[in-house]
Amino acid sequence: MRAQLLHLSGPLRGRTITYRQRLVRIGSGDACEARMVSKVVSDHHADIEWVKDECQFHLRTMESSVFVNGNEVEEVILKDGDLLEFGAGGPMARFRTYVPIGAICKPVRRMLTDAREVAQHSGRATATRMLTKDLLTQATMTLKVGFPLALVAALVLSGWLGGWLSGRPAQVQKLMTADTVMKAEIEAMRAEYQAEIKRLSQASDVIRRVQKEWTRGVCLVHGIYRVRKPDGSLLLDFTGQPMEVEYTGSGFLVSEEGHIVTNRHVALPWTEDAGHMKMIAAGAVPVFKRFTVTFPGKVPIDVAQSTIRRRDDELDVAVIQITTVQAKGIPVLPLRKDGSEGEDERAIVVGYPTGLAALLARASSDTLAELRRTAATTADAIQQLAEAKQIKPVITLGVISNSEEHLIAYDAGTTSGGSGGPVFSGKGDVIAVNFAIQRNFAGNNLGVPIRHALALLKK
Repeated sequence: MRAQLLHLSGPLRGRTITYRQRLVRIGSGDACEARMVSKVVSDHHADIEWVKDECQFHLRTMESSVFVNGNEVEEVILKDGDLLEFGAGGPMARFRTYVPIGAICKPVRRMLTDAREVAQHSGRATATRMLTKDLLTQATMTLKVGFPLALVAALVLSGWLGGWLSGRPAQVQKLMTADTVMKAEIEAMRAEYQAEIKRLSQASDVIRRVQKEWTRGVCLVHGIYRVRKPDGSLLLDFTGQPMEVEYTGSGFLVSEEGHIVTNRHVALPWTEDAGHMKMIAAGAVPVFKRFTVTFPGKVPIDVAQSTIRRRDDELDVAVIQITTVQAKGIPVLPLRKDGSEGEDERAIVVGYPTGLAALLARASSDTLAELRRTAATTADAIQQLAEAKQIKPVITLGVISNSEEHLIAYDAGTTSGGSGGPVFSGKGDVIAVNFAIQRNFAGNNLGVPIRHALALLKK
């Protein structure tokens, strides 16, 4: 996790800076990572520190006042979106939590609380597996090392206790029975721990393969469309210019012939606009001014509107197509074809959530400077990022919570712009097309089972 500041005012205004250091010193002094030269900012004004064991950012004032959301504080745990003001009337910044790809963290207190709650409802074995998984995948390195050592220590202690009790009189037999039970439970826990280690190792191999190979088959979709009225003229906006709707989404290559699976609302975005659909029903025609797909390592590729295929029902999937020559060198993603999409517990979502904003947040400073200098449009920015080899999708991990005939639910994070991206299983094949997020609850996102998209390839 990294601290990110969107500087709203002051000497750094207009810049979004992600700080790699665990401890970010803020002030006007040369030694500060976030240096703000201002008459109200002291030499060492405040610190923002990432506390790994708590998985939280702490802000502490050092030499002068800091206001968080309008309240003066001395020390506070920061939340994503907090408004910071360094000194009365001083520079202001919006705090953000930047999460690098694959970064995860869960406080130990929450791990233990969750394990106890799972044990109450699903039994000790399930709780043990969950706690083991949390410790191995979401804990700090100290805990990852300490957990297996604690198990070994527990086994040694139980063995010593058993030997000591064997030489005592009959009145300690109850303790011996308890010791036997404890040893059996620890042995069972160790077996489960080793099994979980093996399973997680296999899962890590899948994630590495998705990251290194299959992400190259996931594209950024960029579209700009206009509406042509029945008389042939273009629909105008309030300024008298042709009305244009611009958007981004995600898609992925599924055949050597250039077929790309995405969402219906990405391939046919006007279907989400009731006003436009009413006009289309009356004879208006939506026309793409720009419709491209950009794969990692490739420049944007134009897509013909005539290649769009959609289902006859309302399932949110569609297929578009580029040429075989254009698809050359792009990996075709492995697809689940046996109809068992919901049997795997892991969900790996790949796509371009927030579209261009996420790409710019990861772009080099030289690229950003050039984009600002040229006042680049979205299309220009995508072109330059592609030429600089800086088009890369985001990977988020989660588990499947529900599987139905027409949808799969999972808690892997996503948002607008990620629509149309692939959802991989723990085995490394695509099981769904990401299509929706549940508003106000990031823990439940939805995908259409891949077999419904495959049906379009047979038309």
